[in-house]
Amino acid sequence: MSLRARYWLFQTIGWGTYSAVGAVYAIFVDRILPIGVTASGWRGALVTGYVLFFGYSIALTDAFRRVMIANRWLERSSWRLWLRLAAGVLVIAAIQTALVVSISLALLPRGVWSVPSVLGLAWSVTLVTAMWTALYVRLTEKRRQTAREIARHLALREAELRALQQQVNPHFLFNCLNSIRALVLENPPRAQEMVTRLANMLRYTLGRELRDTAPLSAEMAIVDDYLALESVRLEERLRVQVDVAADAAPLDVPRMLLPTLVENAVKHGVAVRSAGGTIAIRVRRDEGALRIEVANSGALGEPRPEAVGLANLRERLRLLYGDRAAFSLRGEGPDRVVASVTMPLTP
Repeated sequence: MSLRARYWLFQTIGWGTYSAVGAVYAIFVDRILPIGVTASGWRGALVTGYVLFFGYSIALTDAFRRVMIANRWLERSSWRLWLRLAAGVLVIAAIQTALVVSISLALLPRGVWSVPSVLGLAWSVTLVTAMWTALYVRLTEKRRQTAREIARHLALREAELRALQQQVNPHFLFNCLNSIRALVLENPPRAQEMVTRLANMLRYTLGRELRDTAPLSAEMAIVDDYLALESVRLEERLRVQVDVAADAAPLDVPRMLLPTLVENAVKHGVAVRSAGGTIAIRVRRDEGALRIEVANSGALGEPRPEAVGLANLRERLRLLYGDRAAFSLRGEGPDRVVASVTMPLTP
């Protein structure tokens, strides 16, 4: 049975059982006939009212479910989520109560609703709707977790593809190979080193490992290869400063996070300046969080269409850590741009 079929089956069974129990109780236990109304007319109105209750209760809770899905309420568990769910339950219960009383009075004009009976009805439908909401959230958690895992792996693969497209595109490859070719005669040992570094980058970027994260030390090794290749092209225009705390090196970070930040800093900062500039990498472990900063010489201009790597990085941080991670790109003074990532030590 499909998930959709099971959902509608549970809806039918749940609200059908509640409506049936209520009707049976009213007919056989709580028999209060309004003055001037026959028993058969009263029973007919009662059954009609509960049939309508069954229909609009399903419609209201399904509409509530659609609102939760459309606004992605259940993707993050927080106090705001429970406030929204509680507000939704109260709204649905209020509508149900108003409809029950209105339909009852329309079918039995002489029916009498006292304040205690209306409050009792409101409490009953609120309790049942809250139970429905709690069951829906609980029973769909596994499916949402699976969907998040799938989205996480898809985002990782997309990030790797985009990183490859940016870092190893024809223009980048042409520059690297041109630089290496110039070294073949002038400095054969260094030419061999650059070929090895390029192969390392390709191997890391195209790796089939499905892990979402990689040790910071592995990320730094690829960054070192990348900067070495760029230094052949940019020569003294590229200056690098690295300050990575020793206790941060073994920690896991989102795969391709650091190479993406560094590549963006080189491409949009140092490479476009005739005088070049400095790339400064700083990593610190601080109060249960890992802080990564990549700064470059230059000014923060308008976002560029090709800077999809940073948008992808922001999305991967959201998928891995939710609202526990943060990414910012800011200008500091007239000649410095800083990309900063803060994330928890564990996903």
